[in-house]
Amino acid sequence: MGWIGMETAALFNRFGLNSHVEEGGQSINPAGIAIGTNVYIRSRYWFNVIDPHIGDMPKIIIGDGCQCNLGLILSAVNRIELETNVLIGPNVYISDTDHQYREVGVPVLSQGITTRSDQVIIGEGAWIGANAVIVGNVRIGRGSVVSANSVVVRNVPDYCVVGGAPAKVLKVYQPATNEWVRTNTQQEVEQLLKQRKEEPLLSICIPTYNRSTDLEKCLTSIYSQIGNCDLFEVCISDNASDDSTPSVVERFRIKYNNLKYQRNATNIGADRNIQHVLGQGRGKFLKLQGDDDFFMENTLIPLLHVLYKHHDCAVFHIDLLKGGYWVDTGEGLAEYLKGSSISGTFISSMILQRDAWLALEDKSKYIDSSFNQLYWQYAILAQQPKFCIIHRSMFTYAGNDPIGYNFGRVFIESYQKILQSFIDNGLTEADIRENKKNVLYSFIIPWYARFVTTGQNDRVEGFEQYFTEYYGEEKYYEEALQQLRAIT
Repeated sequence: MGWIGMETAALFNRFGLNSHVEEGGQSINPAGIAIGTNVYIRSRYWFNVIDPHIGDMPKIIIGDGCQCNLGLILSAVNRIELETNVLIGPNVYISDTDHQYREVGVPVLSQGITTRSDQVIIGEGAWIGANAVIVGNVRIGRGSVVSANSVVVRNVPDYCVVGGAPAKVLKVYQPATNEWVRTNTQQEVEQLLKQRKEEPLLSICIPTYNRSTDLEKCLTSIYSQIGNCDLFEVCISDNASDDSTPSVVERFRIKYNNLKYQRNATNIGADRNIQHVLGQGRGKFLKLQGDDDFFMENTLIPLLHVLYKHHDCAVFHIDLLKGGYWVDTGEGLAEYLKGSSISGTFISSMILQRDAWLALEDKSKYIDSSFNQLYWQYAILAQQPKFCIIHRSMFTYAGNDPIGYNFGRVFIESYQKILQSFIDNGLTEADIRENKKNVLYSFIIPWYARFVTTGQNDRVEGFEQYFTEYYGEEKYYEEALQQLRAIT
């Protein structure tokens, strides 16, 4: 069977690139139907926009990457939306309204419909099994499964399996055990969902101070992807900002129930605020996030899959500077140092297993170094050596230069002191010396040049002293020193 042609595709409200719709179906009022990119729709479909002249358009939305099998029926008076990457089995019926039937003596076909304001939303990545029926004001949760032959008339939570007529929850994904737990009663379902909300899979922990504009962009980049998904929580520790941070957060709190906000009475310093916000998190994994780092589209849900698949890793590093997308795992501090290097100091690159972080005896050991988060990673790996490195560009940046620290003190002294504290506890002097040279030429000299050439000499005050103390015995010291002195 062939595909509909360009002339027919042009009748739709939108018809995305690389989408294919088989011939042999029918679309009533196609101007009210939007089809995304990379969509595949088999034949015998019947798409019906009931009242094209009433309300907002389009009324039927089939998101990017959806695959719809034979015989799909979509009948919308207000809105039916299939979010991205939804899989629809054969002979599925979905409608946002139903027929009235209560008027005795009047044929049902003459009684009209029940409502014009309901909507059906099928969440991202969901699977609707063969012969399923979904009717009314219903949301199918992200990543959930509707079993074959089910009749769904009420909402389905995220990451659940439902079945039956009417459908009820049969399984719930539980982050604490990383399992899909079978349920027998509604009480069990409610208990599991309550536990999942209290202990989600990932806590995104944002320390912030006087960056309300950036924070708003950061939160928008998060919530545009996760919504109220209870596998996430967002924790914000406001370090006594005197800008509009509280009102920015409140606008999000009104809409999203997985956001936690705490405001410090006084400014406790950046390092302590970072530690404080991690302590707020209740997820199985804790992800630090800079308030001026913004998630790119379609990065957070794939991150959940990495955590699910590699749940036995205690430390995750996001290799922010690499293109493409692949995931490596490894063991031990030396291998982790090679894989993360200086980028392990960037707070947005780090995810820690919460139980492993809580087990650290001295979380404040390097609290005034600006790199306490680096210490946590190596201290955890000294106890639980398995790690995961995610090679993917995940963020855009506001471009703020960190303020309040001396470049040489932090990126030479603090970095080296923390690494050296793990000699004979997972690292060797040779490991550190190899990394030290790589960091010098790939990071320290370029950034030193940036500060000097842009007139930020206060940022590099005393730099040569720090450099000499930690690099003075290296064979390349004199050559590197001359290179630094030549920068003006």
